[in-house]
Amino acid sequence: MFVEGEKYSLIVQGGGQKGAFAAGVLDKFIEVGFDPFSLYIGTSAGALNVSSFVTKQQGLGLDFVMNYTTRERFFDVSKFINKQQPMDLDWAFEFVNTGEFPLDIARGKHNLGQDKVALACITDVEELKDYYYPIFSDNWFDVLKATCAIPMLYYHDIEFDGKKWIDGGVSASIPVEESYRRGFHNMVVISTIPEGKVNKPTLMRDSLDKWKSELDQGLETYIQQLKASGTSEKLREFQKHFSQKLLELKADYARLTGPHLEMYREQYNKRDKLKLPEWLHSNEKLQQLMEMQNSRSENKRSETSHLDMLVSHYANHSQIEQFLASPPEEVNLWHIQPEHELASKGLLSHKDQILEDYEHGTAMAAKFLQKVL
Repeated sequence: MFVEGEKYSLIVQGGGQKGAFAAGVLDKFIEVGFDPFSLYIGTSAGALNVSSFVTKQQGLGLDFVMNYTTRERFFDVSKFINKQQPMDLDWAFEFVNTGEFPLDIARGKHNLGQDKVALACITDVEELKDYYYPIFSDNWFDVLKATCAIPMLYYHDIEFDGKKWIDGGVSASIPVEESYRRGFHNMVVISTIPEGKVNKPTLMRDSLDKWKSELDQGLETYIQQLKASGTSEKLREFQKHFSQKLLELKADYARLTGPHLEMYREQYNKRDKLKLPEWLHSNEKLQQLMEMQNSRSENKRSETSHLDMLVSHYANHSQIEQFLASPPEEVNLWHIQPEHELASKGLLSHKDQILEDYEHGTAMAAKFLQKVL
């Protein structure tokens, strides 16, 4: 099915510790020598997985998730609760650079040569627009850190080229459209979306509910572990406040977009075929939405930036789901995805959950390879 001389791209979604699934897929590819690609694009943890795939360092992606993202130094719940810097990307990325299993930048550059390109998706803070930077470049450290800089968990500014950058998932969680813009119509997409889930749009409030539920589950694990130390009540109090904050956020969004959401429901109910509402595709209307929200506060950025980012993520991810469910006629798209919900969460997962998802990824890769080779 893969034709010599054709151009193929590899697109890898992020998802924090859920990235163990993609690490399993790509390690299986390395094991069997499958690499027909000349364009590689990753977002957040997906960019890290792309990096280790290009360098052919089997096991590096799993090692990072298992041995570094599970440490309290990487994500400190107590700091999160106290509104301090909870995620220490700087510490984690020092291990990517100089740890026991460092990313081999020189080998990555060599493997790419002159004909291949590996890119990380990052988001411009002001525009909330996706940009794509070479991974194996002189500023690779900043680029990879930027694509993983979750705005609600990492507070430090990452600046280069005259801009401030955050997690690429805000603007393009699965950058299939960038592959299409670059003329690559044969795409292998690795996502964390379970089979059968890319079949209808998801309202933002549903996404927020899922996000809260996953965080609650992760924090519940900590609550059980910390009961003996007497800190569980503090965590429960935080959960209560966090739930209230989400309710306020959803209320703001409903007030701003209520008529649009009603139109959304009407249009979707009338159609058998998946179709996004026109307002969602309009950058102008999305910008108007941002301006309406910003006008409610004297502090234009600090109180509204997270809502802006959530709206941007919602709009862009809905458009990506549309592309995955119904790609353009000229596009050949192979979607490697879990058969069921992954065991791990974005953060606060157990090592056995991460390993389970990694093995799930290797199994799905084997099924894919059996079909296409």
